[in-house]
Amino acid sequence: MNRDSLHILSIILYALMMVSISFLTINPLILFSILICELAVFLYFNKKELIISTVKVFLPLLAITVFINLLFVNAGVVVLFNVFNKYITLENLIYSVLFAVKLLIIIYLFYIFEIYIDSDAALSFFSSKMPKTTLLFMVCFKLIPTMKKKLKDLRDIYQVRGVEFNSKSRFQRIKAQIPLIIVLIEESLEASFDISESAYIRGFLSGKRSVFNKSKFKHIDYLVSIISIISIFYFLIVKKVTDYNVYDDYRLPLNPFTFSVCVLVFVLTFVINYYYKENVYAD
Repeated sequence: MNRDSLHILSIILYALMMVSISFLTINPLILFSILICELAVFLYFNKKELIISTVKVFLPLLAITVFINLLFVNAGVVVLFNVFNKYITLENLIYSVLFAVKLLIIIYLFYIFEIYIDSDAALSFFSSKMPKTTLLFMVCFKLIPTMKKKLKDLRDIYQVRGVEFNSKSRFQRIKAQIPLIIVLIEESLEASFDISESAYIRGFLSGKRSVFNKSKFKHIDYLVSIISIISIFYFLIVKKVTDYNVYDDYRLPLNPFTFSVCVLVFVLTFVINYYYKENVYAD
């Protein structure tokens, strides 16, 4: 990634547009248009392994979504079969699949962030705008893997000392975990003190910080941001005529407004991908 990449705000607006439309509609045409755009991003940047890895996540997610929806919703006309006096309808199944696609779209967006956004540039930008919040998130993100590693190391040490963590008695297993938790709390408090002391010595929040790699809004950033904002407001305006309720009617709302939303999503994704291919990943 280089300095020609898009500004972090324009990428956030693009992602916000995708998320907003995905959450506010159940229209299969629009949802699958967004999903196709995300898959196109992975193929465009030779990230086929991401598609394969997420399929393993999507299938259990789909099964759980279908199960929960079938368990609590009995709407629908076309009955497929009966399980434990629960009628499984075609409409219920279609709705469950579409809802799972929504969740898959959100998962893919996080991977797209990794492709589009330079982590150092994002950290530099948010540190200059929200230093306290950025520091808090950095500490939180670092805390979980650090504590996981420390917990594993502590378990190994205590096992060498003869502590049994796999006892048949549940009470004994819980009792064996108490020393580990106490040590983890003590080390976390010490680490927090070290972080605060280091921040104070380095003058954190004592004045305005210098930014050596300041990203600027370019013409492409304005274009992406404007199209993203227009797309969000346009969808809110035409949402009523693009709504789809599988329980009421199978027929898709095949109208110019539905297709125009799909076209906006496709055009914006194409513009971003083309710019990155030509300017950022040109080498």
